[in-house]
Amino acid sequence: MNFLGIGPLELLVVFAVAFLALGPVKSIEMARTTGKVLRDLRRAFNEVMSAVNLEDDDSRSSPSSRPRSPGPPGGTAPPEAPGPPDDSPSQNPP
Repeated sequence: MNFLGIGPLELLVVFAVAFLALGPVKSIEMARTTGKVLRDLRRAFNEVMSAVNLEDDDSRSSPSSRPRSPGPPGGTAPPEAPGPPDDSPSQNPP
């Protein structure tokens, strides 16, 4: 792991010196604030990236290449075939 040219042991030393310089209460508060800032930056970056991806997808697709809704080709349903006549006595009263 190499974070900005700093190895893991060097990073640990930096955190230890910061902890000793700031004290336990202030160090925890700074770590919490740093976490919130990083979370907000990551969320904003993801929102921008998704907006760019959506715009890119919209500009690439044309009306002919968009998926059509499921259904019969031609957009209209075929006419239903008439069924056999119903000659039951219950529907034809005497």
